[in-house]
Amino acid sequence: MLLLTVAATTLAGCDRQVPVREERARPVRTVVVEASRTSITLELPGEVRPRVETRYGFRVGGKIAERLVSVGDRVQPGQRLARLDPQDVAPAVAAARAQREAALTDLKLARIELARLKELRGLNYVSQAQVDRQQAQTDSAESRLRSAEAQLAQAANSAAFQSLVADDAGVVTAIEAEAGQVVAAGQPVVRVARTGEMEMLVYVPEADLANAKGAREWQVAIAALGDRLIPATVRELSPVAEPASRTYPMRLSLGGDLSSVALGMTATARAVRESGEAIVLPMSALHATGETPKVWVVREDLTVRSVEVGTGGLLDDTVRIVSGLKPGDRVVTAGANLLREGQQVRLADDQSGAVR
Repeated sequence: MLLLTVAATTLAGCDRQVPVREERARPVRTVVVEASRTSITLELPGEVRPRVETRYGFRVGGKIAERLVSVGDRVQPGQRLARLDPQDVAPAVAAARAQREAALTDLKLARIELARLKELRGLNYVSQAQVDRQQAQTDSAESRLRSAEAQLAQAANSAAFQSLVADDAGVVTAIEAEAGQVVAAGQPVVRVARTGEMEMLVYVPEADLANAKGAREWQVAIAALGDRLIPATVRELSPVAEPASRTYPMRLSLGGDLSSVALGMTATARAVRESGEAIVLPMSALHATGETPKVWVVREDLTVRSVEVGTGGLLDDTVRIVSGLKPGDRVVTAGANLLREGQQVRLADDQSGAVR
């Protein structure tokens, strides 16, 4: 009897319906998107570099006797930068001069002998073969003289190369060898930056490479010069990335008055590139469950659906949308990370309108 009572009570309880708690609509902030013309501003840090920087080195090896310039000195064409110890080449010059004198003496003697044999040949006292042999010896003496003169000229050049001379006007940027040091031929000793030609060196990240190539006008802002902007043009953009940083070196030629610009100054290169029409949204509108960015689009019944979008670069705190949306779509801009597919939303009262 007790079992029947419990069963009846259980069946009676099953007939009761548990009330379902209705989910309230979540308030969100939205915008109605419109397409507008946008531009991409690219800013790259860098420093001022010389257009041409020459590393001067001696054409011959030897011991540096004297360094005549220091870092920061301005030099003119033909000015001596350093010199080698002349004792290294003085014996070579003396030996070459002595060889030339000996060759000249041999040639004089050969010519006198040839003239005597030709005279005796006219009197039929010697054979033609003797004259021919003496002619050959005379020609050989002339060749030895030319060789000795060439060796003397080479030794004289070596003596002249003992002095390191600047080819163009510039400023000394580095000293790479000191007095008393023995250097090899071609080893850098003094580094000189040519004056009047300056450029800016920047490194372009992989993501900005297309924007850097498409930009036509550049401006350089140097912090030490205040708000002044210097026009610049791209002189060189390396097609190969740096192995360590994976960035692409780019050199910008600077124009205008550069009298107040000093080498090594830090600067920022700016370029503005028109990118055509696109939809611009705040960064807060994006949400992603994977690698593909998405946004929430509000339907007419105030439910949301997730839409994949394609982005085309950042603009300060906004992002360009190049695919996935069309003008007139209402997109959630605040609270996107708290929504789920098909959720009911309530529009906030203070709508900010379309993003332009």
